[in-house]
Amino acid sequence: MMNRPSSKTGKKGAIANAAMNNVNSSEVTIVVSRHIKPSREKEYNEWFRRLLDTIKKYPGYRGMNVVMPKGIDPDSRIIIYRFADARSADNWENSYERKQLISEVKNYSEQAYGKATGLETWFELPNTHLVIAPPRWKMVAVTFIAASLTSFISHIILGPYIGGWPLALTTMAYTIILVLTLTYLAMPNLTKAFRIWLYPEPK
Repeated sequence: MMNRPSSKTGKKGAIANAAMNNVNSSEVTIVVSRHIKPSREKEYNEWFRRLLDTIKKYPGYRGMNVVMPKGIDPDSRIIIYRFADARSADNWENSYERKQLISEVKNYSEQAYGKATGLETWFELPNTHLVIAPPRWKMVAVTFIAASLTSFISHIILGPYIGGWPLALTTMAYTIILVLTLTYLAMPNLTKAFRIWLYPEPK
């Protein structure tokens, strides 16, 4: 699902999100920061439309956020690509079509980029806040709340039914429920609930 470009304060220059090893998510986020050259915005926008038409055809592509900072650097564009896994991201990055597009956009802008995988990809970027991920201690706190609630509720509901199963099977069942609930339900909703705390407005 494509997210519409947002227009709030962003961080100038390259944004590098540190990779965190997390077994619950293999999603890869690529953050690209570009500065449009003077008088080349029209050409850049036309290029960007062609980029969108191209990238959405690639397997594993999950969407994009675009931030257009105001004030600090109005000619900056911060783009966040999301892929299902590292293989999907590498397939795009190593593709002939991407190389052609990147070669062309150098005429219109300068760029730098960084990748992130794992826990920080759970924290979706609200349209009204910064691109950078929250501090790790905040991510841990919200994830702990989500995991604790999911584990507690799943044990109460399923305990009477699968309590007699072998340990390996019950562990697998609870782990599957935990991973799916965190990824598709708990983390997206808690991120929205805590977004003012996770993504405070810059002072």
